[in-house]
Amino acid sequence: MATKAENLHLDIAHFGAFQKYLKQLEKLDQTTILAMLKLGVVEVSTAFEHALANTMGKTVISQDHADLSCGSDAKLTSVRTYSYGRSYGAPIRSIKNKTGDLLVQCYERKLNKFYYFRIPNSAYSHIPPSSNIDIPFELNGTPRRINHCAVNWWDFEVPSFKALCKGA
Repeated sequence: MATKAENLHLDIAHFGAFQKYLKQLEKLDQTTILAMLKLGVVEVSTAFEHALANTMGKTVISQDHADLSCGSDAKLTSVRTYSYGRSYGAPIRSIKNKTGDLLVQCYERKLNKFYYFRIPNSAYSHIPPSSNIDIPFELNGTPRRINHCAVNWWDFEVPSFKALCKGA
C-alpha cells in the first residue's frame, strides 16, 4: 500500500478536477495552493465535500452517516492495480453506516480521465461492513462497463461533476 506522500499526485489530480467549484479559492494564489497540495497539508476529501455543497446549495455536516445536509456522502477514489497485476479497479471504502447516495469522483491515471457516479443507498446497502464497492476497469484504463459484478456500478455513472450535483 502506498504512503500518503506517494499518493499526493492523485490528490492533486482530484483537486484540480473540482477546484473551480470552490469559489472561496478564486482570489487565492494558485502557486501557493499547489505548494500546499504538494506538502500534503490540504485535506482534499474535505475540499471535495465543500465543492459539492457549494454547487448543490447544501451544507457540509461531516457526520458518520453522511457528509452533506442532503444525506449524501462524498467519495474520492483512484483506480489501482491489484491481484498481482491481474485486476484494475477503483475501490470505494468506508460505506458502512452511510444512508444516502454516494457521490463519487473516480480518477483513472493511465488515461488521465475522471468518472462520476451517483450510487443510491439501495444499490450498496447489502454490502457487508467489511467489504467495499469496486468499480472495474480494463488493465489498459478503459471502463469495464460490461462485467460480472452483482451490481454493475457503471449503471450509476453520470457525465460530469455538475450532473453529480443534480437531484439532491
